[in-house]
Amino acid sequence: MTARSVVRSATSPDVRTGVLAPTGFLAAYLAVGPVSGALVDRPLPLPGSPASEVAAFYSANPIAVGTTAGLQIISVACFAMFVAWLAPALRAAGAAWLPPVGYLSTAAMVVSSVLSGILAVLAPSASDSAVTVLRQSSFYAGGVANVVLLGLFVFGTALVLGRERLFGKPTRWFGFVAGTLAMASVSSLAFYYANAFLPVGRVLSMVWTVVAGVVVYLRVRAANR
Repeated sequence: MTARSVVRSATSPDVRTGVLAPTGFLAAYLAVGPVSGALVDRPLPLPGSPASEVAAFYSANPIAVGTTAGLQIISVACFAMFVAWLAPALRAAGAAWLPPVGYLSTAAMVVSSVLSGILAVLAPSASDSAVTVLRQSSFYAGGVANVVLLGLFVFGTALVLGRERLFGKPTRWFGFVAGTLAMASVSSLAFYYANAFLPVGRVLSMVWTVVAGVVVYLRVRAANR
């Protein structure tokens, strides 16, 4: 069975998942900024800030931290649904390795969110070293690890399913660009200014999942008329 036949044999609710799941993925993530901004009493300290500043922020803003973590988990849970929706088609196309990449990206953000919650609980009494370890671990898990894996999934899916003609050239090339920028964020580990790849690659990859879901949905509807 080909990837195209796998997707086209899906039921209508399954096909709608391909649109609704990535929409939730993007919407929940975009909600983090305004929601947390309305709840915090000061800006989040940058990575590398003194442990005392980090501890003070997390101690003073446990509700904001918890809300942010919850929205991030909801966001990546929606992404995991999108990955699961595409998984049969990816396996049929000989790319069974791609769904685990998507799930690892999801897991990285969950780990980041859990570590943030732990830090909010422990910050008032934790040592400076513990605060630093928790903050840096959360930052790298939800930043580079999550984004690079997301980019790899997007690039690989655009390549594989584009080859199967589930996507047209615009969607395929959008995936290549978004995925490449997201994967390029790994360079931020060595170069400070490469941190710009993190938000750009992340958001473009998120938007790509919405576009890809809509394209497949419309093609399946047209094929089943």
